[in-house]
Amino acid sequence: MGNAGGQWQPYPLWGGRGDWCNEEVVGVHAYTDAIRATLGSDFDPSGSTVRRTVELIPEPGNPHDRYAVSVRASNYLIGYLARERAILFHSRLIGLIDRGLVPTVPATIRAYDQNRWDDRPGSPVDLAINIDVQLSEPHLIIPGNEPPDVPYTMLPHGYSVQVTKVDEHFEILRHFVEPEGELELLVTLHEIDISTAKTEKKLVEVRVEGHRIGQLTPQTSAKFLPAVRHLADRGLVTVGRGWFKGSSVSAQVSLTALKAHELPGDFLAGEPRTVITLDRPRRTPVLGASSVQSAAVTLVTRTFVIDLVTSQPLTPWQQKEALKLLRAATSAVGNDIEEPVVTDSSVKATVLQDHSELIANAVAGIEDSDFSLANEYRATVGSMRTLS
Repeated sequence: MGNAGGQWQPYPLWGGRGDWCNEEVVGVHAYTDAIRATLGSDFDPSGSTVRRTVELIPEPGNPHDRYAVSVRASNYLIGYLARERAILFHSRLIGLIDRGLVPTVPATIRAYDQNRWDDRPGSPVDLAINIDVQLSEPHLIIPGNEPPDVPYTMLPHGYSVQVTKVDEHFEILRHFVEPEGELELLVTLHEIDISTAKTEKKLVEVRVEGHRIGQLTPQTSAKFLPAVRHLADRGLVTVGRGWFKGSSVSAQVSLTALKAHELPGDFLAGEPRTVITLDRPRRTPVLGASSVQSAAVTLVTRTFVIDLVTSQPLTPWQQKEALKLLRAATSAVGNDIEEPVVTDSSVKATVLQDHSELIANAVAGIEDSDFSLANEYRATVGSMRTLS
């Protein structure tokens, strides 16, 4: 998307938090008349603070500084970003301009009329001015991925909640690791059913580019599920802002979005809130139709129940070893699998189908007091878990 029909489209930069404007605009006193015009009727000569949305326009043709970034409001030039900061943002802002998008940020303009000590009647009145814009770090001003290609709406920004089980999906998240160690992502929220014969449990699963990257705790899920369900009834996928921190060996994700009870009525019933696509290539592998599935489906299609009767009674020590083995096996499936059961005459556990033959042989090894297979399995369960 961009300047469809020759029209420039505003692009609100990401990364801002609340109403705080943190970046000072420099050179404002050279543009006093323009700033007065920008303030309009909102200006009180005795002092006022005015909120405006301003544009950040890179000026590669500026004869004084090819990295200059001007700040403009209502088509008026009102100042510049400090040079050391402008250099950091310049290329990213150029990238948006090249797509027909105008980078915008909130700004606070504080101004009042002041007289110099030697002012005389009829002399011009000075305007004291301070302008700040809300600007994040350069790597955070646009999301790290594209919005989904299905109808969706984006939850308003809210307090941060942790996404769990992220460490199980590092093979997906490693595609988003940046040198700065952090990135904001567009994540989608989906209801999944992980109920067992004994308990009923519905959670919110978190995905990026269709891939599962974790889930919310039962308590947190309960605070988002009403909104996810309501929007699904409207034919919309729920999207939130995911704060990703990662390195070559680890990752963390938190969701920063309003919970269901915090959402205003105009959001739930209003037009979908969307993000302008930048038409960038996706970072993760494309999912095949058969592989687009939640954790709940994975448990049904890829698990195997081992239910064995031993040929001779197991000693208490053998039972202990068998239980340790089966607990390791079920942990590869997930934390929501029922606890394995071991008695003196039987063993029962739910394991990954891909592991079932190996685990059955390991259990037989325990029965024969040959623990080499069991120990080998426990030693490699970390790598086997990646198959789930």
